[in-house]
Amino acid sequence: MVDSKTDSGVGLVEPKSMELKLPEGGLRLRTGGVLKRVDVAYEECGAIRPELDNVVFICHALTGDAHVAGMRPGETKPSGWWEGMVGPGRAIDTNRYHVICANVLGGCSGTTGPSSINPDTGKPYGSRFPRYDFSDTVDVYRMFLVQRGVKHLAGLVGGSFGGMQVMDWITRCPGEMDRACVIASSASLNTQALAFDVVGRSAITDDPAWHRGDYYDVGDGLGPKKGLAAARQLAHITYLSRELLQEKFQRELQRNWLEEPDEFQDRRARDFRTFFQIESYLAYQADKFLKRFDANSYLHITRSMDLFDAAAPYGSLDAACSRVTCKTLVVSLSGDVLFADWQSRDIVEALLRNNKPVTYCHLDIGTGHDAFLTHIDDRSRRVGGFLGDRKPDVTAAQEKQHGAVLSMVKEGSHVIDIGCGDGTLLNVLKKNRNVTGDGVDISVTEFEEAVADGNTLLWEDADEGLSLVPDGHYDMAICSETLQVVKNPRGLLHEALRVADEAIVSFPNFAAYRIRMTLGLCGRLPVSKQLPFQWYDTPNIHLITLKDFRNLCKSEWIEILEIRAESRHPIGKLLLALGCKNLGASRIIARIAKAGRNSRT
Repeated sequence: MVDSKTDSGVGLVEPKSMELKLPEGGLRLRTGGVLKRVDVAYEECGAIRPELDNVVFICHALTGDAHVAGMRPGETKPSGWWEGMVGPGRAIDTNRYHVICANVLGGCSGTTGPSSINPDTGKPYGSRFPRYDFSDTVDVYRMFLVQRGVKHLAGLVGGSFGGMQVMDWITRCPGEMDRACVIASSASLNTQALAFDVVGRSAITDDPAWHRGDYYDVGDGLGPKKGLAAARQLAHITYLSRELLQEKFQRELQRNWLEEPDEFQDRRARDFRTFFQIESYLAYQADKFLKRFDANSYLHITRSMDLFDAAAPYGSLDAACSRVTCKTLVVSLSGDVLFADWQSRDIVEALLRNNKPVTYCHLDIGTGHDAFLTHIDDRSRRVGGFLGDRKPDVTAAQEKQHGAVLSMVKEGSHVIDIGCGDGTLLNVLKKNRNVTGDGVDISVTEFEEAVADGNTLLWEDADEGLSLVPDGHYDMAICSETLQVVKNPRGLLHEALRVADEAIVSFPNFAAYRIRMTLGLCGRLPVSKQLPFQWYDTPNIHLITLKDFRNLCKSEWIEILEIRAESRHPIGKLLLALGCKNLGASRIIARIAKAGRNSRT
């Protein structure tokens, strides 16, 4: 990835506007209202093909706009709200993709909204702006893209409010995109998030300066500034995790409050103001927001978001996700108050139950919801790998290394590789057995490599169970060199046989003659190609032998269907030929199933 701190990014971008060509009579909204004119403000950057078949469309967050990356005319440095994600060599690579971002319907950054001119009156809409449905916003995007000449999207990306738009789009209009990214979002708001929005809107509508939305010709035309400021402050508290707020501000006081004249201090006390830094911070955020956002837009956008439920038109989230046809990446964030990780997991589980290709990653950043905007490095490689087109290079050595596993996997099987690492085994199986399926890993670096090779991955801790995966979802579960590194091998075996009909387990055999000799003669644990770790940094926390494995399977009512014993050394091979598997094998590969199951061996 290009270093976003030193790279100049996409350079100059020009704000653009397009008037949509509407049906006769105007755009009829789902709630019954009509807009006779719709303008869409947008920006675009990156490589462009005549066919426009390489477009990635980005849906912005709740109070965002079309300026996703680059410098606008007159600026001297990049100012896009997702600057580190979009650009040459970045996650959304403008050397490969043509990136488009447009302001949302009802917004106040150029796309038609309450502050736009009503063609019937020649004045701002204000209270006359029609109520609209969440899906109307997506339909405006779709109409805009068609008019722009885009027939199909290579990628659709959105975080937070934008991620909800992605959910509406991929479930309601499947087939219009190849890949979709849903980041720090959900299929509908949870009750706590709804509550925050309810209070925020009330702060605006209870402000006497609101005038029921008709404030553009009153006073300074800015309307309910106090109410909008309060709504922004409340929302901003939800953007940061409790831990980050505590770490950042503690109970620290503003440094300069003692320098204020006594009359100012008395006035602050009468207004029940405090001197805490958190108060100053929230006031600063509110002041910034008032300079760029309109209260009516905030009301309309948050209401449409609150009412959205991707599952509602189809009866369930499963039914909605059954319509998805693209590859999907779902990312959740720790400490996210607005969009909890269980909401992301609900989407992933629904997609899995419908056999849809989905990759899930949970980022344990701990700073809260705003991390999807601020912590670019923690997310860019996953998004970039998912949107990339790197072809895995499967070598003959890798095929030989996994030859025993290959021989046990049937052509076209649906598999899950638990502890898949960088996805090498999945790549080998796809090339040689035409398998479908997923990998599971918790290592961030390995996860990124596997995703970049085009694999679908689930970020799960095998020791905690595969809670995302339904029973019997796969033909085969593979635990390659995983059993000895988990805390609960018994649990892993049972979980593998819960999610699949059969499982393949491979592990180093610690009863091999070379290990016995090294311990017996030298009194030290061996270090070799098979066991390339010193005792103090080895991931192997269980020392398994073939006999131990057989006894474990017997006690757990697990049937061993097939055993392969391997050794790289002449003496080991000789011992194997003589039938001494536990003494000769340095590696064991076993195919197992639940005892009593009718299986062909």
